[in-house]
Amino acid sequence: MQSDSSAVRIQKHNAKISPELTVPGPDTSPVFGVTLERLREDGQLVCGVPSPVLTPGVQQRGLFRLSGSVVRTRQLRLKWDRGERMDLEVEEDVSIVASLLKLFFRELPSPIIPEPQRKDLVLSLTEKLSRLPVDNHRILSYILHFLSRVASHSQSNHMPMENLATVFGPCIFQ
Repeated sequence: MQSDSSAVRIQKHNAKISPELTVPGPDTSPVFGVTLERLREDGQLVCGVPSPVLTPGVQQRGLFRLSGSVVRTRQLRLKWDRGERMDLEVEEDVSIVASLLKLFFRELPSPIIPEPQRKDLVLSLTEKLSRLPVDNHRILSYILHFLSRVASHSQSNHMPMENLATVFGPCIFQ
């Protein structure tokens, strides 16, 4: 078979924003990659979330699924860490603000549910799941094992656990 030199090969690019070192302004402290306790002590949290991220747009189609501009998100991250004032509700596309929020969560030095509490949560959930009706427990067990197999092939099918949870979560919980 002859190769067509005019063909274009498209590769899927994962455009996640990687952590960068930032230099805070003279009277500010960074927001990204900082513990929640420090942010609270510095008065940078509103309802437990960094204040500039609170945004309308919850009705936007694809919110959190569609990424905002990587370049613009990176610029805003740097401005925010430098303590520059921003009105994200006026200045920015909702998908960029959503990307900024996801980046903030990804860069937390420790997970929102720390390891000891995560173990307790899993044990509690396991106990509660064992109380499901037998047929419901069997089908849930089947679905979880099946989805685990699907996720193990995510390199080829592009369906990691996160994508499967997005697709099947609403089906399981209706």
